[in-house]
Amino acid sequence: MSEVFIGRQPVLDTEMNVFAYELQFHQGLNPSQKTLEATEALIKKTQDEIGFQSIVGEHTAMLHLPSQLIKKDSLPNFDDTQQFVLEIPNNVMSDVTVLRNLKELKSLGSSIALDDFIDNDSSVKLASISDFVKIDVDRHDELKLKSMVEELHEKGVKVIALKVDTEEKFLHLKKLGFDYFQGYFFNNPVIINGQKLTGNKLVLLQLLAKVNDPSTDFHELSRIISQDVALSHKLLVAINNPAAMIPIRVESIADALKYLGLKRLKFWVNMLMLSGMENVPQELLTSSLMRAKFSELLASHSEHKRDQETFFLVGLFSNLGAFFKTDIEDIVLEMPLSDEVKAALIQREGVMGGVLNIIEVMERADASTVDLHFAGLTVSEISENFMLANAWAQQAMTD
Repeated sequence: MSEVFIGRQPVLDTEMNVFAYELQFHQGLNPSQKTLEATEALIKKTQDEIGFQSIVGEHTAMLHLPSQLIKKDSLPNFDDTQQFVLEIPNNVMSDVTVLRNLKELKSLGSSIALDDFIDNDSSVKLASISDFVKIDVDRHDELKLKSMVEELHEKGVKVIALKVDTEEKFLHLKKLGFDYFQGYFFNNPVIINGQKLTGNKLVLLQLLAKVNDPSTDFHELSRIISQDVALSHKLLVAINNPAAMIPIRVESIADALKYLGLKRLKFWVNMLMLSGMENVPQELLTSSLMRAKFSELLASHSEHKRDQETFFLVGLFSNLGAFFKTDIEDIVLEMPLSDEVKAALIQREGVMGGVLNIIEVMERADASTVDLHFAGLTVSEISENFMLANAWAQQAMTD
């Protein structure tokens, strides 16, 4: 039987703010009645053990379900106030059952997104009942893309660009008038070759290096944090948030260590430093946190359980090039990291480099995903850990 699994991709607006998260329910290469039943079982398992609301947070949920499951009783569970969009393929005009179900769901408040609009008669008719239309931008030339966007806008339909994998592509499509953009383009910003880090970014990189130096003990970390008044304040505010569940009010870095421990304190410092960077999309930090947790979870399923902290750090730092808009090799070589960690981050080598490769395949959620495996885990089990990591990252960003 083909593996069934869930993928997830962010959909961002023109300001690189998250509009929605698309949840893709994949049935492998040869869907059948058995895989449909397995998909239904996976939906129930995910909502019972993780919760779909946890995966998308307060953002709109965009559901890419098999057409047979586009019906009221089969939808994943969300809060009553949750906005969600149902995706439909461009070949359902002749499927009376799906169209009837769509009409019912739309009357109950659901929005509709037409997937892979190709400007034929069927797509045009389906676009007339849709709120959003998705276009595979690699399938059309610039003139065609521009004319399709203009025609859809005249009908009051918002247009989502698919397969946006670089910031350069995002900026180009933004000029063509697209409303939303799906993909991990924020992980691949425009990098000016030869440009050196200066000013605040250089100071921040040096601070990151000191914080994550294995030889940095609590006393040194406390001194580093105390020298940055803004960082100290942010750290104490975050730690005293009720969600942190600290039993007393933390008034000093010494108290923070007592109740958090050095490892957790370093995590908070890393997170606050990265979140404080200017002109960085919030989703980049969310993505980095997800990568960190996912790497840690995969380590926990292998003989590398003792190295979970290192796996976490590799995942967290895998996007540093995007944060600094500099080649990641230039960033990593400035940090006191082991050769194994550097090889993972720069060349994607070793077990940790392999985990980063798995992450990138999961983020794409394309046909190659079905071949994933790690430490005896199937793609369904890898996907479950991916969803757990996404839910954890959403929670970390709201704490």
